[in-house]
Amino acid sequence: MKTILFTICVLLSYFGCTQAELNFVSNIDYQALHDANLNDIWGYEDEDGNEYAIVGTTKGTSIVDVTDPLNPQEIYWLEGLQSVWRDPKVHGDYAYVTTEAEEGMTIIDLSPLPGSTALTSTVFMGDGGMTWESAHNCFVDELGYLYVFGANYGEGGAIIYDVNTAPMNPVQVGIFDNWYVHDGYARNDTLYLAHVYDGFLSLVDVSNKSNPILLGTKITSNAFTHNIWPSDQGDVVYTTDELPDSYITSYDISDPINIIELDRVQSSPGANVIPHNTFVINDYLVTSYYVDGITIHDATFPYNLIEVAAYDTYPGQTPTYDGSWGVYPYLNSGIILAADMTEGLFILSPTYAKASYLEGTVTDQSTSSPLLNVSVQIESNDQIENTNSIGFYATGSGVQGTYNVTYSKVGYFPQTLSVNLTQGDITIQDVQLVPIEQFDVTINVFDDFGNPISDAQIFLSHPLINYEGITNGVGEENFSLFYQENYELIVGKWGYYTQCLEQVINPSTDVININLTNGYYDDFTFDFGWTVSGSAETGEWERGIPNPTTNTVMGFDSDFDCGSQAYVTGNRDNVDPDYDDVDNGITVLTSPPMDLTQYANPLFIFEYAFFCNHGPNNIDDTLSFMISNGTENEIFGQIIPPQGNPMEFNQYSYPIAESSLTITNSMTFKIFVSDLEPHVNITEAAFDYFRVEEAWGIDESTMNTFSVYPNPVSESAIIKGAKLGSDFKLISSSGRVLVKGVIKSESHSIELDDLSNGFYFVFIDGVQKKIIKQ
Repeated sequence: MKTILFTICVLLSYFGCTQAELNFVSNIDYQALHDANLNDIWGYEDEDGNEYAIVGTTKGTSIVDVTDPLNPQEIYWLEGLQSVWRDPKVHGDYAYVTTEAEEGMTIIDLSPLPGSTALTSTVFMGDGGMTWESAHNCFVDELGYLYVFGANYGEGGAIIYDVNTAPMNPVQVGIFDNWYVHDGYARNDTLYLAHVYDGFLSLVDVSNKSNPILLGTKITSNAFTHNIWPSDQGDVVYTTDELPDSYITSYDISDPINIIELDRVQSSPGANVIPHNTFVINDYLVTSYYVDGITIHDATFPYNLIEVAAYDTYPGQTPTYDGSWGVYPYLNSGIILAADMTEGLFILSPTYAKASYLEGTVTDQSTSSPLLNVSVQIESNDQIENTNSIGFYATGSGVQGTYNVTYSKVGYFPQTLSVNLTQGDITIQDVQLVPIEQFDVTINVFDDFGNPISDAQIFLSHPLINYEGITNGVGEENFSLFYQENYELIVGKWGYYTQCLEQVINPSTDVININLTNGYYDDFTFDFGWTVSGSAETGEWERGIPNPTTNTVMGFDSDFDCGSQAYVTGNRDNVDPDYDDVDNGITVLTSPPMDLTQYANPLFIFEYAFFCNHGPNNIDDTLSFMISNGTENEIFGQIIPPQGNPMEFNQYSYPIAESSLTITNSMTFKIFVSDLEPHVNITEAAFDYFRVEEAWGIDESTMNTFSVYPNPVSESAIIKGAKLGSDFKLISSSGRVLVKGVIKSESHSIELDDLSNGFYFVFIDGVQKKIIKQ
C-alpha cells in the first residue's frame, strides 16, 4: 500500500483538516405563513449586498430577505393559481417564475430592493404568435437568454427568448423542440437538457439561437433524466434520475457523440430514496434529495463521487416525493437555501471539505488478470463500488481514519484489509483475490413414471449467484458451482406442477433427481409462454418481481407459490401510482393451451389483485377473467370497481363445468383489464399462482377457512379452524399427495419430521395453505 499526496484540505485549522459539515441556521414554516407547500427556490443579491430567497410555493411566489440568516423575513408575496410546480430563476434584477398552472410565466422586477418592497410584476405567455399558458421550468444564461422548458406548446421543448433589451417583455429568438424538456442549463452557447420522459440527456449548440444543432445524447443511469448541471470546466455533466433508488451520475462530455458515464452515487442505497436536483459549486455537488434533505458530494474526481455532508430537512423516511424539492448554494455569503415541501424554507451553513480517497486495481491471484465487478465496501459506509473492465476501482470516505475494506466477487474468497485514509489524499490499495475451486452437480428431471423430461427449466439460486438451465433430451442439466451451501431449487415445465425446494449442495451431492407431476401450474418463475396483447399505451402485463407504488401496487408476489415473480400491469420502478398504470386501452394476458379433457371436473384456481380508483369521473374499469376452448370465449368472472385499497392478493376459483363451453385439448385462460376514455382512472392489476385442480364438486360457499402453524415448521404442524370431518391432503411442491386424512379435532396435528426441507401445501376443500419445513 502506498499513499500519494494529491492536495491539501480546503479549510485548515490549527490542528489540521476540517471535516465537511452542513448545519441548521433557521427555518420559515410556510404552512403556518401561507397554508402552502414549497416547490423550487432560487437566490438574488441586490446592489447593497443584501441577499434574498425567491421561493416558489403551491399558492404563489415569496421573497425572503436572508441577509441576516438567523432572522429571515418575508418581504414580498405574490399570490398565484394553485400549482405543485413553481420554479424561479433570476437574471440581473429580474425573477422569472414558471408554473404548470395556466398563468404563464411571472416576471418580477427586483430593482426597487432594498429601498422598496413594492415590486412590479407581469405575466408572460409567449411571443410572436407562439403562445403558451404553462411551463415546467426555465433558465437564464450569462448572455441574457431565457430558456423556457416544458411549456404546453409543441413537444414542450426549449423555447429561447432574448431578455437583454426588455427583461419584462422577452423576445423569442429560437426553439429546440425535438423532445419534451424537463429541465436544463445553458452556458457558452451550449444548452444542456434533461428529457425526463424519454430518459436521456442532450447537448445542443445554440450559438445560432434561431438554428439550434443537436450535438449528442446519452441515456442516463435510470432512464428518467430529471435535471442536469455542467462542471465549471464544461467537460463533465451531472444528472439526477427522479426515481426511487436512483443516482446522481457523472458523465464525460468532452466528445458529445460519445458521452461516457464516469460514476454514480446514492444518498441512502437500498432505501428507495429519490434524488431531485443537483447543482455544481466549485468541486462539490449540492443536491436536494427529497426525504434525505440536502446532500453535499465531493466531485474533485468526477469518477469518484463521495458524500461529505448532509442535512435532513424532512422528519420522515419514505420512498416518495416528500422532503426537499429545491436547493440554492450560490449566495456570496455561502449560506445554502433549501425548500422542503412541507417543512418550509431552510437556511443552512455549509463547510466544504475534501473527502479521503481510495483507489486501486483488483486482479486474480492465479492469473494476474484484472477482475471486473469486484465489490469494494468500506466498513460503516453503505456505498458499494465495483471494479471496471481493467480491474480499477475508486471509492473513499467523507471522514478520514482507519477502515476495514472488504473486496468480494462471486467465485472468489473475499478479502478484508485495514486501510488508513487521509483527508485530501489518494490512498492506493491493490488487491489479489484467490479463486474458489468449482464442483459439479447434475440435475435430472423425471415424470411420475420415471420418464426423463426434456426442456424443463431449472432455477438454482444462492444468495450470491443465480443459475438457470434447461434439461437436454435425457432430462438432465449440469451446473458448476462455487459454494457448498444451501440453495433454492425450482424446476418446472408447462404441463407439469413446478417443484421448489431448498437443499444443501456440496461436492458429495453429485446428482439431484426431481420428479414433476402432470398438470397445469404457473407461479411465473419461468416464462412458459403466456402472451400479452391489447391496445393499452402504458401498463401492459409484465412478468417480474412486483415494484411497489404509493398506496396501490404491493411489492411482493403470492405468499403461497414458488419464487418471487408475478404478472403485473406496468412494472417500471417508480412509486408514482399514475406513472405506469393501465392507460388508454386494454391489456390482455393469455395462457398457453391446456388439454383439460384429462380432468374429470377441472377447476381454475389463481390469485389476483386489483386497484381502480381516483380520477375526475366515474370509476368504471373492470378486471375480467375469460375461458376459451380455441373457438369460443366466455367471461366467467369480473372484479367491479371501485377498488381503492392498496392491492393485495385474493384467491379466485372457478369450476369449468359451470361454463357453457365444450372442454377441449386447447383451452386457454385470459385475464384482462382496461382503462378507456372518457373516464381515465388509476388502474393496476396483478396475477399469480395459477393452477388447475380437480374440483370434486366443491361448493365455494362452504369452502373451509383454516390456518396452519407454526410456519415455518420443523416437526409437526397444527391445522386449526378446519371443519370437523373435512378431508385434507398434504401436497409436495411438485403436486404429489404425501398424506391424506380427515380433520378430527379443532387443532389437528400432522407430522412432517420425516420430510425433506422445502415447501409443502395443506389442501382442504379447495383452499390451499403453504407451509415451510426447515
